[in-house]
Amino acid sequence: MDQIQLGVFVAGQRFNDLTGYSDIEKLKMRIESSEKKVRDMRNELTEAKEAHAKAIGARSAAQRQINELLERKHQWSSDDLEKFTQLYRSEHELEEQETEAENRLMKAEREADAAQDSLTQAILSRYHEEQIWSDKIRRASTWGTWILMAFNVGLFVVVQLGLEPWKRQRLVYSFDEKVREAL
Repeated sequence: MDQIQLGVFVAGQRFNDLTGYSDIEKLKMRIESSEKKVRDMRNELTEAKEAHAKAIGARSAAQRQINELLERKHQWSSDDLEKFTQLYRSEHELEEQETEAENRLMKAEREADAAQDSLTQAILSRYHEEQIWSDKIRRASTWGTWILMAFNVGLFVVVQLGLEPWKRQRLVYSFDEKVREAL
């Protein structure tokens, strides 16, 4: 039983190789890996967008506090001066973080677009290969139909022109023999 299953599997695999369906299976696997990559890139893009939004929010909050302090500059206490100095230093760091987050976002967008393009290309390739495979199968089916029709016509001709006259002649001869015996 195992030998039969193995034989059927090997025959199916060879048929797939012969018709080109194995290439379509490879493209299916490529599409699956491309889909996973697109999902991963989209997740990374979402994370980059969130990090960029947080960096913008943190910098905006620091700038808002600096502006509030600058509005009442003439009433500053020593704590306000220290807070302003600290905010001014951190604003520079926040600006760098925002720039890094923006660069990461742009990189993630490029990678997500590239992954999407790769997926689209793989889908188009698979569609094209499936069309070619379908045409091959259709062509083979057409030839198979013509061969079967020719075989049936040939068989019909052999039976009608060869076997039927021979059977008829045997039947007539047998009938003549029985008539002669009866007389």
